[in-house]
Amino acid sequence: MNFISSFFHPDRGYKAGQDQLDKYYNQAQSSMEPLVQQGQQQYGNINNSINALLDPQALQDKWSSGYQESQAAKDSQGMAQQQGLDAASSMGLMGSNTALNAVQAGTSQIGAQDRQTYLDNLMQKYMAGTGMAQNVYGQGATAAGQMGQNSMNMGQNSAQMSYGQQNAPGQMFGNLLKTGENLASSWLLGGA
Repeated sequence: MNFISSFFHPDRGYKAGQDQLDKYYNQAQSSMEPLVQQGQQQYGNINNSINALLDPQALQDKWSSGYQESQAAKDSQGMAQQQGLDAASSMGLMGSNTALNAVQAGTSQIGAQDRQTYLDNLMQKYMAGTGMAQNVYGQGATAAGQMGQNSMNMGQNSAQMSYGQQNAPGQMFGNLLKTGENLASSWLLGGA
């Protein structure tokens, strides 16, 4: 029955082939869609990061506004202040401007280093986050490119299938005529 059906309806094979193309094409496209969506979402984050980095003063001001001195810096300042005062006292310089300025400079340096460490840590985290966003965007762009290539391939394959399906009855008729012609020719040549 299959042979007879395929003989009289040669276009059905093309239809079945197209159904398989559609099935696997749709599976491939849907498996890449989440990557494309994530990549598109990260595009805005990357643009925001670039814009922020192009105005470093505004970025530093924004981050500095959130700075709070760490407990380690406070402890170090307290120790430095105490040690400076003890040293000034042992030299008999307690209460002198020189000694107080030296103690203050030491504690200010500790605070400045703490603030710089805070900003450096934020920058490292910011750049790591931007790098992750770029990676996700890159994966999304690659998936989008692959989806586009899949669409092109699918279009070509579908066009070939449609062409074959459209021409199958005519090809079958042509093949029957050719077979008849060959049989007639063989009969005529064989009969001569």
